[in-house]
Amino acid sequence: MSHNINIAIIGKPNVGKSTIFNKLIGKNVSEVSHVSGTTVYPIISTQDYKNFNLNLIDLGGLKKKNKSYEKIQKLITAETLNQLKYANIILFIVDGSDLITKNDKQLFRLILNKLKNVIVIINKTDLIKNNLKKKEDYFKYFFEKNYPNILLKPIFISALKLVKKEFLLKKICEVHQSSTKLLNNKDVNNVLKSILSHHQPAYSNKARPSIKFLRHVNSDPMIFKAFGNKLTSLSKEYKNYFIKQLLLKLKIFNQVVVIKYLNNKNPFKKIS
Repeated sequence: MSHNINIAIIGKPNVGKSTIFNKLIGKNVSEVSHVSGTTVYPIISTQDYKNFNLNLIDLGGLKKKNKSYEKIQKLITAETLNQLKYANIILFIVDGSDLITKNDKQLFRLILNKLKNVIVIINKTDLIKNNLKKKEDYFKYFFEKNYPNILLKPIFISALKLVKKEFLLKKICEVHQSSTKLLNNKDVNNVLKSILSHHQPAYSNKARPSIKFLRHVNSDPMIFKAFGNKLTSLSKEYKNYFIKQLLLKLKIFNQVVVIKYLNNKNPFKKIS
C-alpha cells in the first residue's frame, strides 16, 4: 500500500525552486526564469518512490511582507499559504551565493510557526567563488544558533550542475517516517536524566524548578509534555538549552519540536 507525502518547495524568488523541482521529477515541467513571479499557481507532479507517492509542489517565490501586496504577489502568497497547510514536508531553498536575508528569515519563521517538517537546501553553490567551506559553516551556524527547537543539517547543492535525486527522495521519506513515530517513555526519560545530570535549571525565588517526567504525546507535529515542580519559573535560556539537548540526544532532525511544561508532582497520575 502506497502512502502519500506532500512536499512543498518554498523560498524567496529566484533561488532555484523550479530547477530543483524539474530535476526531482526528471523533466522540465515548471518554467525556469530569472524574472520574479514566473511561477504563480502551484505546479504539482507525483513521483513514485518505493512505497510512497511523493506529491512535489513547486510554489512561487515569496517576498518580504512589505513587498507582498502587489496583485500577482498577493496571489502567489495566498496559493503558497494554502499549500503550506497540507504539506507534510517543506523543502526550504536558500541562495548559497548570498547571505541569509530578512526575506529568508521571515519565510523560515513562517514554516516553523506552522510546525512543519523542513529540509533546508542551500542552492547555487557553483556561484560561491571563494572558500566554500567557510560559506557552509556560515549557513550551518546560522540555523543552529537561531532556531533551538529544530535540528538541521543543510544540504548543499548546485541545481544547475548536479542534484542527487535519489539522495533527496530518500531523505524526504526518512524524515516523513521519523515524524510519524511515537517515542517510548523509557528512552525519553533516560535522555531527561542525562540532560539533568549535566545541567539543572537555575534557582528561582530560592527554589529550583524540577523536571520529573517527560512524555512524547504527539507526532507530526512533535510535541512533548514535561511534568514537574515550579516549571513556570524555567528561564528561556534553559528551555532553549533543554530542547536542543533533547533533539541531539534523541537524534531528531528536520522536525520542529514543542515542549509543554506542566506543574504536576506525580507524573503517573492520569493526565490529558
